[in-house]
Amino acid sequence: MKKGNTKMNATTTRNILSFVMVILILGAGAGFYYGLQIIKTYAVDVSHTVADASASRKNIEELGVLKQQLAQRNALVTKANQLFATPDNYQLQALKDIQKYASDAGITISNTEFDKDSSGNTPPPAAAGSSAHSVLVTLQSPVSYAKFLQFLDAVEGNLPKMQITGVSISRPNDASGDLITSDKLTITVATR
Repeated sequence: MKKGNTKMNATTTRNILSFVMVILILGAGAGFYYGLQIIKTYAVDVSHTVADASASRKNIEELGVLKQQLAQRNALVTKANQLFATPDNYQLQALKDIQKYASDAGITISNTEFDKDSSGNTPPPAAAGSSAHSVLVTLQSPVSYAKFLQFLDAVEGNLPKMQITGVSISRPNDASGDLITSDKLTITVATR
């Protein structure tokens, strides 16, 4: 038997090696292109993650600012809630406040009546969302005009809101100094 032509000549080896080199170069190019596509996809995912993280950080910062604003406005909400008494406790609150202001001013209250004005009628309705109740206050006369003004100022500045809606004063018959006589005061108490 004759052995086949198992010897490779230089030209065949060169052609095989050239073919293998071309295959390797094409494979490396395809691998590089495929790797580049994977890196691009990964870069897009990373940029989305960075954008989401930055948006989340911005949202957290905005929430922190909102929390601070709410904390700052909490005092305003508390004060706004104090503007109105409740229909259940307005009589007790108004009586306590009026007596305190009269005591501070050195005035004596002789009588208080609720939900009447000086003519004996019920008071006019208050603004929408709230209601008003009246307190008819009789002061022991004569009283110092300066103390009377101090009492009125304290009542007007009260929380829950009270407003003087009717007042009548005159000089006593035996007038001396700054003494005045006062008819009944009508004070309106705002309730919600």
